[in-house]
Amino acid sequence: MTMWTLSSIAVYPVKSLDPVYVDQAELLPRGALTGDRQFALFAESGKLINGKQYPAIHQIRAAFDLAEQSVTLSVPQQSAESVRFSLHDDRPELEAWFSDYFQTRVTLRENRETGFPDDLAASGPTIVSTQTYEELSRWFPEVSVAELRLRFRANLEFAGDLPFCEDRLYSAAEPPVQFQIGAVTFDGSNPCKRCVVPSRSPWSGDTDAQFMKTFISKRADTFPDWADRSLFQNMYRLAVNTRLADSQNGVSLRLHVGNSLKILN
Repeated sequence: MTMWTLSSIAVYPVKSLDPVYVDQAELLPRGALTGDRQFALFAESGKLINGKQYPAIHQIRAAFDLAEQSVTLSVPQQSAESVRFSLHDDRPELEAWFSDYFQTRVTLRENRETGFPDDLAASGPTIVSTQTYEELSRWFPEVSVAELRLRFRANLEFAGDLPFCEDRLYSAAEPPVQFQIGAVTFDGSNPCKRCVVPSRSPWSGDTDAQFMKTFISKRADTFPDWADRSLFQNMYRLAVNTRLADSQNGVSLRLHVGNSLKILN
């Protein structure tokens, strides 16, 4: 039986801003990590403000205090000043800060039931292996493993055995691949389709025009024989989208760094 180890848990309290690394995390009933993408920014038009559409968001540094439900914001490229806000009590002031930065009226919305996931059909945590990040750092020698984490923004990272071993966690056929982390059972859904964000510096927003082309070429050249290529309309996919298994519905669940990860079928 394949046995790996959960090595990192990242939650992103405000969608598209910086992560917080935690030792443990509870799961919401729909499968998302508690506190992950709990908040999101919206423009006056009603459209989501994210990294895909707003490259300037990468220059914002956000330091969160999860216990206090607060955030300290700064833009080092513009000023050394930082400002602390309560995510609940200082909502008008916080929205005014973002509105000034983006030069449009911004609102901060909250969803404590599901968060604001990218994939509504597979709203569980995204997962990737350390070995995959290490392989990518060989493809892009100027990009460190730590920077790759910020570019690809997966929730869960595990110590596996081979690059792209997370591709064992899904299948195009039914039933879905099920895997267990600690006491929590997930269905693997699909390899995560990527956007322009991983091609950008997570600090400046500057885009590497060759990143996507190089990634696609290398991914095709190194695609594992045992992986399911049918779910790859193109090779610009990385990490795995997940769903909480039906058997877990209504159960209080928690993940811990150090939990074992094992494939069940």
